[in-house]
Amino acid sequence: MIENRLSIAVVGAGGVGGYIASKLIDADLADVTLYARGTHLEAIQKEGLQVIDVDKAFVVHPQTLPPEQLSHFDVIFIATKSYDFASACEQISDHVGEDSLIIPLANGVDHKRELGQYLQQGILCDGCVYVISHLKEAGVIFKKSPLFYLLFGSDQQSEKMQVLADLLNKSGLKSKLSQQIVYDCWKKYLFISSFATMTSYFDASMDSVMQKYPKIVTEVLAEIKSVANALEIPIDEEDIAKVIKQAENVPEGSKTSMQLDFEQGKKTELESLTGYIVNEGKSLGVKTSWMQKMYEQLDKKGK
Repeated sequence: MIENRLSIAVVGAGGVGGYIASKLIDADLADVTLYARGTHLEAIQKEGLQVIDVDKAFVVHPQTLPPEQLSHFDVIFIATKSYDFASACEQISDHVGEDSLIIPLANGVDHKRELGQYLQQGILCDGCVYVISHLKEAGVIFKKSPLFYLLFGSDQQSEKMQVLADLLNKSGLKSKLSQQIVYDCWKKYLFISSFATMTSYFDASMDSVMQKYPKIVTEVLAEIKSVANALEIPIDEEDIAKVIKQAENVPEGSKTSMQLDFEQGKKTELESLTGYIVNEGKSLGVKTSWMQKMYEQLDKKGK
């Protein structure tokens, strides 16, 4: 049994990474290093990381550099956007051991392959998280919903994985070591990919897309399902129905983060959320007419 405290790195201190790190630090059940940058890092080092949660507000004071005696982290959460993976891996590369668990939490389903380009060792896991939180201002994380659920897993089994799952739950972070993690990630991706793409393409909120383009919604979801099935991921009609129900219940005027990034002229996750489906469709011989049309237009829009 693993008896020592786990050493955990959280790379990316935004709404996801900052919140996870803060809860772990507050529970004091692991040794946590939080990687941040810019004015956010400066604020954390000066005043601590403030978290405004649904039921309470609290402040933690994260370690922002790994301890000098540390050889490698037991667990590394990559909580950056997928387009920042190269930078994230560079920051922690000197502290990745053969048995380090590396858990990406960005939106997407191809992260193990992407991270494998930059990291030569470690146990690459799949992971996804359901949480509604964001960086309100430098040094401040705002979580506006009770929702938090983290799933992770790998086909490489490790005793450390169950230890981590138990630790996360004891820290108030509802988590599960999943035996079907790839399917779990695809179920989230089905919603994120489809609506991030459509809201950005139509420049419309999720409820507006549902009201104005119901036929296109079903066709886009069918295209993603077809790609998943060609990859032997068992996305089915019930999963599609759940996505539609979820979209029907979002608050009026809700926009996706990729849509907001396009509006604000920021870098986007277009390649992970749209381009991936188009490229996989081509290589698998699966038609993705709508996704390809939207991808080509959004690619032009982002340049």
